Amino acid sequence: MTDGVDVALRLVDGADGEPGTTTVVQLSVDGGPVTSAPLGDLGRIEDLTAVFDRGVGDSEREQAGERLYSALLGGELSARWAELRSGAAAGSPLRVRIDIGPPELRPLPWELLRHRNQWLWRRPELRWRRGGADDPPSAEPTELGPLRVLVVVCSPPHDDRLLAEQELASISGALERSPGRAHLAVLDAPRNVAELRDRIQDLRPHIVHFIGHGMPRPGVGSPVLVLSQAREGSHDSELSAEEIADLAGWKPMLVVLNACHSGKADPADWIGGMAQAFLDEGSRAVVSMQGDIGSDAAVAFSTKFYEGLGHSHPLDDAVAAARSHLAGLAANSGSWALPVLLTRCAPDQVLCIDYPLPPHSKFDDIGQRKQYVELSRFVGRSDERREAWWALDNPFRTPNGTDRPVLLIGGYSQTNSGRTGKTWLTNWCLVTWFLRGHHVVSVDLNTQLCPPPGAPAINAHARNKDWLSALRLIRQEATSTEQLCQLPREAFGTFNAVLNHLTGAATLPGGELEPAEDEWQPFDDEIGDPYDKRKERIITAFLDALRTPTDGQPLVIALDHADSIMPGAFTDVLYKWLVRPIAYGHASPLRLILVAPDPWLSGVLPEADSHMLGRVSVCDFDSAQFMRLTRAYGRRLGVPPDERIEQALEKVRELQGPHFDVEIFDTLTRVVPAWRKAKAQGAR
Repeated sequence: MTDGVDVALRLVDGADGEPGTTTVVQLSVDGGPVTSAPLGDLGRIEDLTAVFDRGVGDSEREQAGERLYSALLGGELSARWAELRSGAAAGSPLRVRIDIGPPELRPLPWELLRHRNQWLWRRPELRWRRGGADDPPSAEPTELGPLRVLVVVCSPPHDDRLLAEQELASISGALERSPGRAHLAVLDAPRNVAELRDRIQDLRPHIVHFIGHGMPRPGVGSPVLVLSQAREGSHDSELSAEEIADLAGWKPMLVVLNACHSGKADPADWIGGMAQAFLDEGSRAVVSMQGDIGSDAAVAFSTKFYEGLGHSHPLDDAVAAARSHLAGLAANSGSWALPVLLTRCAPDQVLCIDYPLPPHSKFDDIGQRKQYVELSRFVGRSDERREAWWALDNPFRTPNGTDRPVLLIGGYSQTNSGRTGKTWLTNWCLVTWFLRGHHVVSVDLNTQLCPPPGAPAINAHARNKDWLSALRLIRQEATSTEQLCQLPREAFGTFNAVLNHLTGAATLPGGELEPAEDEWQPFDDEIGDPYDKRKERIITAFLDALRTPTDGQPLVIALDHADSIMPGAFTDVLYKWLVRPIAYGHASPLRLILVAPDPWLSGVLPEADSHMLGRVSVCDFDSAQFMRLTRAYGRRLGVPPDERIEQALEKVRELQGPHFDVEIFDTLTRVVPAWRKAKAQGAR
């Protein structure tokens, strides 16, 4: 639970909640006794609801805030409120929930509460939200990370298209600079509510964030969210409060409606209509805007808001930090008061996401391992990330679902580039599994084999490795201090003993062997062994060595550049006794990733086993995504593209064919001075 004192302010009609009588303010602390007082005079309601209109200045908003405070807390409750505030501090705040019963009071800008020259919703010792009584903590098991976020980019007016893309880039930059902690997917302009529903059901996001445009429904006045603009022979695709029930199925924990309101849509319809409809369908909280928010402000809000969520801050803390950030902008025009947080449970219960690291591990380990240091620059590949992550660790697999412990990550380049990003994807998946409690080991099979001094001569620099060199290299890398989950050297003692015995002996060992160090003898293929029982026994001992240290928890081993293994050695030995037993579940809890170009994988893997092997292919990027991905890339570096960089990027885009390769990001980093400097400084 979060620190602080919980305060409830409830506005009801009459002392007993009877309609038509004087509105009463009820104050209670931590669910204790209720203190009541009549709501003071608010003056002209129309004046209060117009404070976010264009042309209204800060002085009018200040006056509105003082009127709201005087009516709510300036009467008989003032002494009790002052007492509560005197004991609050930034580290132990008052967490205030306003429950507004009378519908006519919901559109009022309570976020502007002001007393003695202080905006109360911006005070560090106060945390505010709207909502009814909190639901009890969920009995459902805590969800494991990463935080899954679906951003729905609705069709914006043409003038706002660029700013919508910038908001998307800001969300990506805030969430995905910490590898593995969040997974971001994007749905562009859904054609209808059914497409939106299917995407939500497919991804099962914890957060659904709408970037769009709200407007009154003609003839009714209640607002709709315009999902996509009319195509030839069709109408605009819209989402109304009534249609939110059609999204039934997976229920996101949090919904963010970062949409401006064109026309005269009543703020109450957004706060008590659209937002309440999501709560009624099972979402735990909704963040919406009670007036037109400028696109620049929307970008600033999203950046700070998702930075907080990405660091697992409680929801009300994240909103408060974003609100303070907006207030500090040069021309905020009251935008800091526009966000409305509406909840049905305690803020720290909205996003219950856990990251159960393996034993003796910590988050900081990720940034200290060379293969993961630059993962913050890995952009795009949303579908491939989820497909690869879920292939070995599907969080929604049914008990009878197919388990595929072997994943193939291949790829090919439409532009004949030497790289497609297979290693980036592999390392992102490893970090994701690590944060879900799995032991992970990363092996680059292009790495030089390093036998100890005095070992028999072997070709440690060989580009194409035989099966035994591959095993020794896996052992070498798995026991390296560069691993997130370093395996102990002693775990391979029995394997070493079996290896020492069988490299030059025709008969299998008759009993248990004492653990030993590897004598680094070459394997003698001249010894008669028609069924390769010696090789099978060696690899069986190797699998046992890998399984032993993890105490039954999954161990994921990624073999990057698997194509450096001789095809015959892989097909005749390693596939038969290493890969296939893992694929068929005979080496549980081991998981294996093979990373290599598609042609190599297709040439060495038997078609008969394809149903047991997960497979993801990484190709070049669609050029239509160039501007979106480069904006996200700039955000990851901490240097969003300014107008000059945007213009340069547009010129690059115009020169491209249908696809562009992953190396473009390194090229741009070298030629854009601000990006080159940020990378050199290790921007995080």
